[in-house]
Amino acid sequence: MYQIIILPEAQKSFKKIDKEIQSRVVQKIDWLSENANQIIHHQLSNLPDDLKGLCKERSGDYRILYWIYHEKCLIKIYNIEHRRTAYRSL
Repeated sequence: MYQIIILPEAQKSFKKIDKEIQSRVVQKIDWLSENANQIIHHQLSNLPDDLKGLCKERSGDYRILYWIYHEKCLIKIYNIEHRRTAYRSL
């Protein structure tokens, strides 16, 4: 099981989401933590150097953007946003 670190920006955007959707996102993050070494992580392309390696996971209409560090068994959640706006700030 991978350790999860949620960055402040992700915490802020998570608090703005409806409670029902929040519970689904939490379930997806838990699933990601348990299955991180068995799944394919979809990396985003054409990112600036400071965001290289950023991956995405879908939870309904929301996207969980994260970095994965297999050697440390660690996942850092960068942001959680609606798919319509998730990629604009990158």
